[in-house]
Amino acid sequence: MQLLLTKTLLFFLLLYPNTEISKSDKVLISDVKFDNGLYMIDDRLINGEIIDYYENEKLKFRYRVLEGRLHGIATEFYKDGSKKSEKKYTFNKLFGTFKEYYKNGDLKAQFDVGLNAYGSGEKVSDVKIAVGKKRKLKGKDDGIIFFLKDEQNIKTTSEMISILNQSNYKIVDDAGKLIFKN
Repeated sequence: MQLLLTKTLLFFLLLYPNTEISKSDKVLISDVKFDNGLYMIDDRLINGEIIDYYENEKLKFRYRVLEGRLHGIATEFYKDGSKKSEKKYTFNKLFGTFKEYYKNGDLKAQFDVGLNAYGSGEKVSDVKIAVGKKRKLKGKDDGIIFFLKDEQNIKTTSEMISILNQSNYKIVDDAGKLIFKN
C-alpha cells in the first residue's frame, strides 16, 4: 500500500513539476481556498491537515490532505469533543467506510462508499441506520449518496463540493426512494 502511495505521489510530482510542496501543513479552514476540487493556501496545494476549532477551543474537524486533495481519514467532532463522524477519502473522493455518531457515541449511520454512479452521486453498500428509541441498527438497501449544496437540493459528488458543505447529504435507493437524510 505504501509503495502504491509513493508511486502515485511521484506520478503527481512528474505531472505537476512546478508545484510547491511543504513537509506538512496544519492549516485552519478559514485560511483555505477551495477551487476546482483543490484545497490551497497562498496559491499552493496543501499537504497535511485542514482543521477547525469551536469557540471553546475544542477540535471541530480534522481532514487529511495530500497534494490539495482530501486523502485519508477525516474526523469531525461535537462541541463536547465526542466524535461526530469518521470517513475516508482517496484523492478527494469519499471512498470506504463512513460512520456517523450521535453525541452519546451511539452509531447513527454506517455504510461503505464505493464508485461514482456516473456523475449521479456515489454508490453505497452495507447501509445501516439507527432506528427507534433504542437506536438499533437496521440494515437497508444499497443506494446512492448525494451531497446537498447550500440547502438548494442540488445533488453533487464528494469531489465537487467543499468539505464545509458535506454535512448535508441523503441516500436514496435505485428507484430514488429516500433511505436516509442528514
